[in-house]
This record gives sequence, structure tokens and C-alpha cells, in this order.
Amino acid sequence: MTLDSRFRSRRFEAAWPRQIIKTELDRLIEACEAPSFHVTNWGDECELFLLEAFTSSEPLDEFRSIQEHARSGFIDLQDKSTSISRRDWIKKLSTGVDAFPIPTPRLPYWSERRTAPQTPSLTDLPTTARRFAAVFDKLASTGYFSWAFGELCVDDDYEGTLGPNPAKTIHQELGRDGLWPLFGHIKDYSLDDLCDIIEYLADQVRRPKRRTLHGHAGCGYHYQHSYSADRGLEIYRWQVNQVLSQSALGLTLTENGRLETAASGPIEDLVTTVRAAENVHDADGMELEHALTQFRARGASEMDRRLAVVALAGILERRRGLIKEQLQSKDGGALFQIANQFGIRHQDAKQQKDYDPELYLEWVFYWYVATINLTNRIVASQS
Repeated sequence: MTLDSRFRSRRFEAAWPRQIIKTELDRLIEACEAPSFHVTNWGDECELFLLEAFTSSEPLDEFRSIQEHARSGFIDLQDKSTSISRRDWIKKLSTGVDAFPIPTPRLPYWSERRTAPQTPSLTDLPTTARRFAAVFDKLASTGYFSWAFGELCVDDDYEGTLGPNPAKTIHQELGRDGLWPLFGHIKDYSLDDLCDIIEYLADQVRRPKRRTLHGHAGCGYHYQHSYSADRGLEIYRWQVNQVLSQSALGLTLTENGRLETAASGPIEDLVTTVRAAENVHDADGMELEHALTQFRARGASEMDRRLAVVALAGILERRRGLIKEQLQSKDGGALFQIANQFGIRHQDAKQQKDYDPELYLEWVFYWYVATINLTNRIVASQS
């Protein structure tokens, strides 16, 4: 299918990360080919997706302009002599994901251009907490927390999984009061309070697949149909990490909805890439995730970090043949020499231990992560 050049224009500027857009488009395409396909519900799901995933309303307007016949699934566009279906349009859209523009920082204004560039300062705890609250408020307004907190309705309120009193449930589960409602307490949050609430809400978030308009007495949209836990966490995590990356807290929210200490930008990108890569061996995925979580956990001890490095060395050990083949023999040997002779894997009298563990272990750990990424790429290029 030929790539439509319009997909490179700002009318298709992505509001979500491209990978999330691609995943959701794949789901919609699969759904429309299923035996249980329902054209109206599917169309509603597409409309909500297009509304959220792009910064412009033009993709949604274009989709709506296709007046789908529920029986045949095909229409005649007013400005074209050929027939097209909404399903074909969504399939065509999926071919252009890599071309969708992403939002770029605005150009500096007049006074900013006349002064020396200023390095943005990292936000403190109170500012970070307020920005997180804004993320929650935006997602809640579009149904991402309806599954947990329910919804208000002029006819009959909808109760979520947290029950009739969500604040009571949250306080019971987290073991202390003074956390909820969010906007009533967030100004007094400690770091522990903020971290617990971020992780707790990661467990509760669900992306609604469609919505219905309840027009009676101006009630508004309701979202209590079907939800996606995976997509909800992806969107929540992406938005929360945008806030955290601009803060001085040094934290990042992982794919399992738990916070870890964050590395610098390029290294954090490396960790994200390695986590998302296909495993070379069946055991790699679980061991890698455990090592990353153990090393980067808040309050991780020196022993925790040593064990995490050992786990990564074990992954590389399984790839020793590949490393010998692709790297110079001395370079490949150095990977295992460091683990074996510097008091990481072994603890005998021959080990060299005269180094700062905090600095040294971090260097070795991310060197091993980078080498795992290298071997992943080598295997992918050979397949």
C-alpha cells in the first residue's frame, strides 16, 4: 500500500507515542476482521482513538466524512469516484505511523531570543506533585479512571471497583490517611505519598475503548463500556514520565507500574530499548527485568546491585559465542574478566576490591545493558 504523503503533514501530528498508535491501530484492524465485528461499536472506538491520538481534529473529521453503510461496509466519497471503507482507511492510516510528525518544542519568543539560552531548572517535589495532579485530572476527564472510581450521572451514578467511598479504600490499602481526594491533599504530599499514589493509580488506570453521550440535563459522556488495562497503563506511564523527566526526583515509572531510579536521558532510552527488544534466549526476558528492577529500586543495597550485575553477566554468558564471533577476542574476554576478577561474581582472596562500589557497579551495569542491546541488534540483523 502506497504511503499517503499527507501523513507527513501537521494534520496528522501524533499526540501519543507512535508505537502506542501502531499497537492500537493493529487492535482496531484485527477487531474489524473478527466474526463478532459490530460496525457501530467499532466506529465509536475508532473515533475515540482518533480524538486522543492526534493533536488535530482533522483525522477524526476525515474518518467521520466516510458515511459507512453498516451492511456493505462501503461508501462512495463525494469527491471521489472510487469506493472506500472506514476499515480500509484505518488500514491505510496504519501504514503511515512512522511518518506522523511528533510535537516539537516551540520556537523562542522575542525576549527569549535576545537573552542567553537558559537551562531549564528541574522541578521540586511540590511542583512535580502539582503537575502529576494535572495529568491525573486530564486522564480522569476522559474516562481513564472510570473503571476504578466510577462516574457521576444525573440519572444513576456508576460505582467503580474502589466502591462507594474510594478515599476510604485507598487509605485502607495504603495504610494511612490524608492521601485522597488528590486535590485536597497533594500540596502536603511527602515523596513517599506521591510515589505510592503514582504506583497505586498505575494499578487502577484503564483506557476506555469507546464512550456514549448522555444528553439528558447536560450530563455528558460516559465511558463504562469496555476498558484496556495495557493501553491505559501505557498512556498513563508515558504522561507521568514526562512529568518525572523534568523533575529533580530522579525517578521513572516502569512498564509494570512501579517507580525506579532513573539514569540520564540517553541511558534511560537504552534501558527502554532493551526492555522492549525480543529475547535471544527464553530466559533472558525475566532475568533482565529482574536485574533492572533490582539494581534501580529505591534503596537498593550494594549487594542488590552486585546481584543485578551478576544476572546481566549470566545473560551475556549465554551469548558468549555470539560475542566472540562479533567482537575482538580481547574485548569479549574483558566483559567476563570484570565480573570474575573484581569481586562481583566471586569473593575470594584473588579478587580486586579497591574501588568505589557505587560508581563502579553503575558503570559495569550499564555497560552490560549496552552490550545486551548490541547483541540484540546483531541477532535482529541476522534474522
